[in-house]
Order: sequence, then C-alpha cells, then structure tokens
Amino acid sequence: MADNEDLSTRTEQSLQCERDWHEKGFYVDFDHWTSRFPFASRERHWLSGDTEKIRFYSYLARFIRSAPYRGKAKALLAPIGSGWETGYLKGLCDSIHGIDISPLALSQCPRHVVTREGDIRASGYPSATFDIVICPLFLHHVHKVGFDPFVKEFFRILRPGGVLAVQEPNRFFLPNVATRCLRAFLGNVTELVPDEKPVNPAAITRCLRQAGFTRVRSVGLSISHVRYPVVLQAVNLMIDAPFRRIWPLTWLCNGIGWFCEKK
Repeated sequence: MADNEDLSTRTEQSLQCERDWHEKGFYVDFDHWTSRFPFASRERHWLSGDTEKIRFYSYLARFIRSAPYRGKAKALLAPIGSGWETGYLKGLCDSIHGIDISPLALSQCPRHVVTREGDIRASGYPSATFDIVICPLFLHHVHKVGFDPFVKEFFRILRPGGVLAVQEPNRFFLPNVATRCLRAFLGNVTELVPDEKPVNPAAITRCLRQAGFTRVRSVGLSISHVRYPVVLQAVNLMIDAPFRRIWPLTWLCNGIGWFCEKK
C-alpha cells in the first residue's frame, strides 16, 4: 500500500507541476543573464520552434495524403495548451478537439476548438473517436510516469486507420547534452518541470510498436537550437536535409517527429 501511495503522490505532484508551468513566464523575460543577449532572444526561439512545427505538420499532411478522412478528419491535440498549433491543421480536418490539465491554457484556446480538462491517461473519450491524434512536445515531461499509459490511450481513442503524430526533443542532439550539463552548474534557469528532459528516440519507437501501431516512421525536424543565433539557424536550414531524411542521422537531430497508424 505504501508503494501505491508513493506512486499516487508522485503522479499528483507531476500534474500540479504541469499546471503551474502554464502560469510561468517566457524564459526570455526571466531575470537571469542567460535570458539576455547574446544568449537568448524571441527571434531565435521563434525561428527554431516554428521551423520544427512547420516541418512536423507538413510531414503529417504527407503521411495522411491518401487517407479517406483527409480534409474531414476529427482531430485531437493532446495536450493542446493554448491551442495556437491548430492553425497548422487547416485543410486536414473539419473538427478539432483538445485536452489539457491546465484550465488557464484551455481558456486561451480558439473558440472553434472543443476542449476538455483532464489527464490524458484517462481522457474519457470513447474508443475509436478520432482520425488523428497529435501529441506535441509532451512525452518528454513524463519520464517517471512512463510513455506507455499515454500511447495506449492514444491507440484506444483512435479509429482503425487513424494516425498518431508525436513530436519530441532528442536526448542525443549534442546541444541538448550540453544544456543538461550546464544546468547542473547554472540551475533550472528556464523553469523546466522536474521530470522534463529530452527523449531517447529508440524508446519512443519501441513504445509505439508495442502499443500496436504500424507504419511507424520517424523524421528529423531540425539540427538547430533555440539558443543559436539567427544567422546560424539560417545556415542550418540550408544544410540539414541529410540529417532530417537519412537514418541514423535522423536520430542526431534536435526535434524528431513520429507518425504511425492504427491498423
């Protein structure tokens, strides 16, 4: 019983940390020297982040290009956050749903999104509800809980032939290794949640296959980083094609996207 209580406590603490994370500011505005020039800027963050998002959703569009539900799909973002990513789904679906544990984030979602407050592991959606489920930059928050409960729930609520898309940062990308080392000396200067760290790509692939997904594909999204100057990011955009498209170089990228199907 003690072990079960400890697990429950750790899980609840994790959920509360995730709720609190939505109330924290943007790290570029933090009062820390690493949040100022020449170490950080909005331009750097947006260029790196938006590049990966554009490529992630472009790959999703290609992955479902022959799906019968393309253009009329019922899609779920889990978690949805403030819903700003819904714009990338234009032309791919006709209804968008979102689940998140943060009421603050859900209050900021566009009005056309059907939202639900709750834990993704027990989403409450009926089985075989969605054609597309998107899990953007979330699993790297839940290492202690594990990926399996979430992936199994995604499998359950997808319709046969439906697609799951996952986006995560890669633990083997060298700047990510460096920032983890620096965090030991500088502290948690960007206010990461306690369980947050990049993922092992092989672990995500294995988890997807064990859950029953087929056509599992992984693609690199960039070899850039939010801390790189804009000029360096621009150079990366011109030379990163082999890293994004050729395995095993794919698993040396910063962001990685996974796309798979419920048979």
